[in-house]
Amino acid sequence: MTAVLLIISAAMSGIVFFFTGLYTDWYWYFIPVLLIIPFYFIAFLIHVILAGILGLFFSKKKPVEKPSKYFYTITVESLKQLLFFLRVRTRLTGIEKLPEGRFLAVYNHVSNFDPLVLVTQIPDRGIILVSKPENEKIPIVGKYMHMSGFLVIDRVSPIKAKKTVDKCADWIKRDIASAAIAPEGTRSKDGRLLPFRAAPFSAAKKSGAPIVIITFRNTQDIKKNFPLRTTKVEMDIADVIYPEQYAELNTMAISALVREKMLSALGQ
Repeated sequence: MTAVLLIISAAMSGIVFFFTGLYTDWYWYFIPVLLIIPFYFIAFLIHVILAGILGLFFSKKKPVEKPSKYFYTITVESLKQLLFFLRVRTRLTGIEKLPEGRFLAVYNHVSNFDPLVLVTQIPDRGIILVSKPENEKIPIVGKYMHMSGFLVIDRVSPIKAKKTVDKCADWIKRDIASAAIAPEGTRSKDGRLLPFRAAPFSAAKKSGAPIVIITFRNTQDIKKNFPLRTTKVEMDIADVIYPEQYAELNTMAISALVREKMLSALGQ
């Protein structure tokens, strides 16, 4: 999407430069370069408006049986642009540890930006985010999340939460998508790892998928740094626990094992 927006903004800049007649004087030749920046923002705004119009034709009430690759691509690419505008620069390490095939990714949760960084840094693995129900209520964004297959988990009702986890397990097992969830269930306000909930790990247990442990640093600084400073986020694929390593464990024991490894990776 970045390349498309750059082409559009460059074209708009060239058109303005030509029709204003500035091209007749060589000392105005720097103008098109300067215009690319504001036109880039305008092109992205047009994209958001068109996305909003398209979203009117879809309902969040209809269950998604399979993520839409079209909406998934638009959503992920739009999130990339959002993080770019927020001056987020991410350093990804440990990518070589990522297993082949589908997996369940778990991560420490210190900011609302954690899952956004995750899905934009590994866009080619079809990772479905599992988040709080409030996110689906966000205008435009909520519909695209829904059509992309992103799931919401009810933190109050165990029955509803189980349905979401079971759907994750089903999609992983049937090679439809991988899934990512924060086992803490909520954000940590001081950066210290909170107790884990065992329920998310039943998705790995039922699907027999590897558990990918991911850690984030500095995502909590994005909001306070914008717009004056760049935020350098660190995302590390710290470890992978394969099915044979947890086959004899129940979800509580898996939760404890994963938390121990994540604490070690975070140096806590």
